[in-house]
Amino acid sequence: MHKTNCKLYLYKPLNVENDEYRPPVWKSYLYQLQQEAPHPRRITCTSEVENRPKYYGREKRFHGMISREEADQLLSVAEGSYLIRESQRQPGTYTLALRFGNQTKNFRLYYDGKHFVGEKRFESIHDLVTDGLITLYIETKAAEYIAKMTINPIYEHIGYTTLNREPTPKKHMPPLKDTQDGKDCREGDEIGEKRVS
Repeated sequence: MHKTNCKLYLYKPLNVENDEYRPPVWKSYLYQLQQEAPHPRRITCTSEVENRPKYYGREKRFHGMISREEADQLLSVAEGSYLIRESQRQPGTYTLALRFGNQTKNFRLYYDGKHFVGEKRFESIHDLVTDGLITLYIETKAAEYIAKMTINPIYEHIGYTTLNREPTPKKHMPPLKDTQDGKDCREGDEIGEKRVS
């Protein structure tokens, strides 16, 4: 019979010496960064804009067809400021302009019942901007840390689950041979029992 050494740990990593809970350090660090990220600040359009899309227009964050430069000037008031504008280069498409890192970032904005700029979809523009600001902030402040996490996954160090198995040796099974009563049995197995490996 082969030996199996199987260790399963609960979700919370334990200090083996004294069974105390150790919170994963990376989790608290990234949570702290998340809390420090700039908060969304909607820049409201004070003028009346024609053809305001209903899914962008209720809260007057849609500014119509304004240039990147105009958007940059409006957003320069604070980190996390944002507005929606119609693209001058591609009329009929919309851009989310967002202030982060003392510069304005422009993202093509899509709507299919939910708002998105990438794969992740959101119920509201506010939620999309909140997530975007947190992501940008963490990528800026913790790029080196995140790179280390991907190179050296935490799960290998804290042992959420580990499974060590010794390879099972292959046993040679003797060939079947016919007996006088017509039943199969293995050579060396007088009573014809099946061996369990």
